[in-house]
Amino acid sequence: MTGYKEDRTQEQRILDLLRERGEAGAFVYEFMTPRPAGLGIAQYNARIYGLREKGYIIENKEPGHFVLKDGVKLMQTSFV
Repeated sequence: MTGYKEDRTQEQRILDLLRERGEAGAFVYEFMTPRPAGLGIAQYNARIYGLREKGYIIENKEPGHFVLKDGVKLMQTSFV
């Protein structure tokens, strides 16, 4: 049987970590370090790109340091 954290997608796990950390953000090594100490996500850039595509504002404060801006998701509008 798997627990809550294991059932989440890689994007969801990154988003959870960034939300938990707030302005302190998270570092690359925390994404890449194997579980249970880290998230175990080698393709973290693809997951962050996916979150950005979904409207989340994730900033690189310095190389390898990511912060979710105000926990905000931009509204995406489509025009016909």
